[in-house]
Amino acid sequence: MVERSSGHKAGFLEDIKKTLAAHRKWLDGKHGGRRAELSFSDLSGLSLPRAVLGKARLTGACLAGADLAGADLSAAILVMADLSQADLRGASLLGADLRGACLNGANLADANLAGADLRTGGATTAQSDDAKPAGRRTALVDANLSRALMMGSKLENCDLTGAELVDADLSGADLSGAILVATDLSGVTLTNTTLTGAVLSGAQLDATVRGLLAELGIDPRAGLADVRARLPDLLDQHRLWVGSGGGGGKRLDLDMADLSGADLAGRDLSGARLQRCTLTGAKLQGAILVMADLAYSALEQADLGGSDLSGCVLRRANLSGANLKEAVLRHVAINGDVARHWPTNLQHARLAGADLRCAAAEGLLLCYADLTGARVNMTLLTGADLRGARGCHRAEAAEG
Repeated sequence: MVERSSGHKAGFLEDIKKTLAAHRKWLDGKHGGRRAELSFSDLSGLSLPRAVLGKARLTGACLAGADLAGADLSAAILVMADLSQADLRGASLLGADLRGACLNGANLADANLAGADLRTGGATTAQSDDAKPAGRRTALVDANLSRALMMGSKLENCDLTGAELVDADLSGADLSGAILVATDLSGVTLTNTTLTGAVLSGAQLDATVRGLLAELGIDPRAGLADVRARLPDLLDQHRLWVGSGGGGGKRLDLDMADLSGADLAGRDLSGARLQRCTLTGAKLQGAILVMADLAYSALEQADLGGSDLSGCVLRRANLSGANLKEAVLRHVAINGDVARHWPTNLQHARLAGADLRCAAAEGLLLCYADLTGARVNMTLLTGADLRGARGCHRAEAAEG
């Protein structure tokens, strides 16, 4: 059904209902049927559960936040479509053309994407099958693809950063050049899957997947930029940037860089952007990381003792076994307004076995974080958002 709660005008919703009815007739070969042409339409937030849109034309359509649970979108043309935050649980996207589409944060649990095309693309590729990459990457950042059927799917260069692919079937799929940073691949089926050039840094792998990657000669740590030679200059430029309030120097801005074991102790890295980087075993004691962005980064066994992580973004970061003892994790007032706060963000972070006995903390975001075996104190937990967090009770018991 199409509901008015979506914010669209009643007349528009009636037109959509008629379009869906005519499309269904077209699929059934009945008189009066007409293929749905909804390209570049604003369908955001619509309630369309179990809608029949197989083979529909939806190039560039906005379906952000739409309810498409159980919908039939098989062989639909969704090139460059916006499906961010859409509910596609159990939907059929069998053979759908999703080149260049945005599915960030979409829920595709139990969906069927077998044979779907999720390669790089743009509006000009809607009617072609040119293998040459053009346009933008298909994005599935933070998407839930648990138990999804993706056999034979074309996922070359697809961005799956932080996606959940738990128990998904990727048999025969092509993931060449795909970004799988911080992706949960637990229980995934990779029979005859192509992973040439895929970036797997920080991906969550079970023993079976690790073994398979080893058999294929694939190093999960490969594919990151080596910045060791440039790092001293980059740090000097960032120091000037911080000292001048942004008037000089240059912000430290790295993506998918290898900083494992780097000595950054005592450095002022305020406002730095280090997304999807590997900082495994890095020395960050006493470092200032206020308002820094380390989302999706790997920080296993890193030493952050006594560091200032106030307002730092560590969403889906891997801090397993890391040391945060005596660290500061306060929120930061936005533009000096004490009523508006930017909290330290550890949503979905992996904190298993970490030492989280911090010196100070305020309003931490720990939603869906894994705290199994972590050592914590009440300073950390007081006022924290712990919705969906795992291992909380065991973590509390480890205090001291």
